[in-house]
Amino acid sequence: MRSKKQAPIFHSTVKTGKHTDPVWEVCWQEEDLAKNLNFFSISSDGRVTLWTLAKSELEYSDIMQLKLTAKTASDEGDDDASLCGLAGGCCFDFSRLSEHLFLVGTEEGRIHKCSKAYNSAYLETYEGHYMAVYTVRWNAFNPKIFLSCSADWTVKLWEHTRKLPLMSFDLNTQVGDVAWTPWSSTTFAACTADGKVHVFDLAENKNEAMCEQKVVRKAKLTRLAFNPDPANPVILVGDDHSAISCLKLSPNLRYTAVSKAIAEEKAKAEAEANAATGPRRGAAPKKADDGEEAKDPRTVEIEKSERILQMALKNIIDDH
Repeated sequence: MRSKKQAPIFHSTVKTGKHTDPVWEVCWQEEDLAKNLNFFSISSDGRVTLWTLAKSELEYSDIMQLKLTAKTASDEGDDDASLCGLAGGCCFDFSRLSEHLFLVGTEEGRIHKCSKAYNSAYLETYEGHYMAVYTVRWNAFNPKIFLSCSADWTVKLWEHTRKLPLMSFDLNTQVGDVAWTPWSSTTFAACTADGKVHVFDLAENKNEAMCEQKVVRKAKLTRLAFNPDPANPVILVGDDHSAISCLKLSPNLRYTAVSKAIAEEKAKAEAEANAATGPRRGAAPKKADDGEEAKDPRTVEIEKSERILQMALKNIIDDH
C-alpha cells in the first residue's frame, strides 16, 4: 500500500480490539468474500485475532482465546487451571494443506492444535517443551508433521495425532527459530542464541545436524527464513543486534527430488532450444529403470517423510 504520509494507514486502538501485550507474530490470509485484505496476530495477552482491512477502519475478531490448561492430570483438581486466565501466545502457523487448522505455541511450553471453525476448545494439546515455544511450523509436503523450537534448547518433531514428540534435538542453547526448507520434506534449519545455524536432513542423519555454521560472534540469532525458490537456495538470518546475514546452502544440502526435477526440466528445455535440426518431438513421460513412469517429485518427498515417521514410531514402540 502506498501513502505519502508517515502515519500508518490503519492502526488498532483500545476501542477496536488492540492487543494489551506484545504481538509476536502476524500472518496474512486469503481475501474474504468481500475481497478485503485480512491477517491474523498472536500476542502474550492470550488472543489469536483476525484483522480485516475495511474501507474506513481495522476490524477485529478474536478467533481463539488461549485458555490455560493443567500440566498433568493430577493438577486438574487443584485450582481449575483452565479457568484461571489466558496463556501467553508466542507463535502460530496455519496449515497450507488443511485451511482450518493452525498451531499455537505458548509461553508455558504448550503447543495447541486449533481450528478456525471451533474456537471454544483446543483440538489437541502437545506436551514436551518446558519453556516458551518460539516457533511452530507445519511441513509443506506432509500435513501430518510439524516442527517446534523452544527456549529449553530443543527442536522437536511431532505427528499431529500424537501428544508426545517423535524426535527431539538438543542444540545446547536457546533455539530462536526453526524452518523447513521449501524443497525438501525432511530438511530443516534452526538458529540458536550462540550465533549458529544448524541444518538437518533426517533422510541422511536422524541424530545430528548435517551442517553447523557460526554466523555471528556476539549476538543471538532470533529468526531465519529460506528463499522459496529452490533454484536459489539461500537462508536469511536475523539477530538481536539488528543485523541480517545471508547464507547459501552447499549442494549436498539442497539436492532433493524437487530440485532434481527442476534441474532435469531446465536441462531438457536447454536441449530442445539448442536442437538445430529435426522437428521438435513431444515430451514423452520419463520412465524409471523398471519401466514404470517416474513419480511426481512431491510424491517422492511425501514418501520420504512417511519413512521417517514410521521409523520414529517404531523406535518409540521398541523403547517401550
